[in-house]
Amino acid sequence: MSDKAQRQLVKCLTDAHAMEKQALLLLSRGADIVGDEEVARVYRAHRLQTQEHERYVAERLQAHGASPSKVKDLAQQAGALGIGAALQVAPGTAMRLARAAFAFESLEIATYELIVRLAKRAGDAETVAIAERILEQEEAAAELLAGTFDRTVELTLGEPGRSPLPGVTPLGKPSERKPQPTEHPGPQAHTDVPSDEPVSQPPDITSPADAERERDLGLPEPGYPTDTVEPSSG
Repeated sequence: MSDKAQRQLVKCLTDAHAMEKQALLLLSRGADIVGDEEVARVYRAHRLQTQEHERYVAERLQAHGASPSKVKDLAQQAGALGIGAALQVAPGTAMRLARAAFAFESLEIATYELIVRLAKRAGDAETVAIAERILEQEEAAAELLAGTFDRTVELTLGEPGRSPLPGVTPLGKPSERKPQPTEHPGPQAHTDVPSDEPVSQPPDITSPADAERERDLGLPEPGYPTDTVEPSSG
């Protein structure tokens, strides 16, 4: 194990712990001031994850014989309180909050990317596994926050928040989740068809005209014995 890599790893874990402390306050305040319950749900969901992240990082510091830095933790929390207070009185709060939260997630992503690399150099497989797990959730959180941008613009412009938001469950990136089934197309689905082009019948639907034509031709009903059908009389 490289002593230098281990020292740098401990420093990076200490910074990560301080960031998680700040994230807890930012996400909590963000949920309270965003002004939209569905967007607030995104912040609260990631706050639950962040509580776990803070605990995991503290445990990895302890495994290296270190402990979280109270000085850094307090400094980061003071910064979070300052940002939260500023957002509460600033115009365009929803947009400022979204920008700050997304930028903070990007900072966390970069931090855990570096922790993974340092842990590998230090031969710390357990920290690698923990950091990779946290990294995946931070990337998912960043994508969830980006998914609130359309709604955020509506709120900032004083419009009703109508844009759909990505679901906060199941865990994982929204782009990797199984897409929801689409509804059966209605009449409006054919509005883009040229007027001189006939609208085709869906293959799984039989119209009354089709049934009458089969009856006139003497075709058997499904499952009817074919050897009992009499030839059609011209």
